[in-house]
Amino acid sequence: MSQKKKDFLLDLLVGAVIAVAVFSLNMSRDYGFTRSLCDGLFVAAGMLLGIGGIKGVRNKGAFDVVGYGVKSALETALPVLRRGEKEDIHQYVQRKASQRTSSRGLLLAGAIYFVLSLVALAIYHVLA
Repeated sequence: MSQKKKDFLLDLLVGAVIAVAVFSLNMSRDYGFTRSLCDGLFVAAGMLLGIGGIKGVRNKGAFDVVGYGVKSALETALPVLRRGEKEDIHQYVQRKASQRTSSRGLLLAGAIYFVLSLVALAIYHVLA
């Protein structure tokens, strides 16, 4: 199995854990099964889509300047943290770009949970 598939399945599993946690909290408050299910799926979708969106923005390099600034400030204040030769901003951006992973798995898993939450919402309104 490829690494992308493993990451996607892990994202689905994390979403399921979040959904079950919210579902069980809502069931303990007597919200009803379909409402609790809808809430759990929606919270999982929101968390996965939010994290995936931030990761996608990061992959475009939006936070590189801030990261380089913090790293440089820490290395200046604490020379013990400096490892090897000081890299300039262009080297830092290239190094970070080579380390990035795709956010597609998070976004796809979040979209799946969002669609499932819409289905649960439709069922909730039909039964109400």
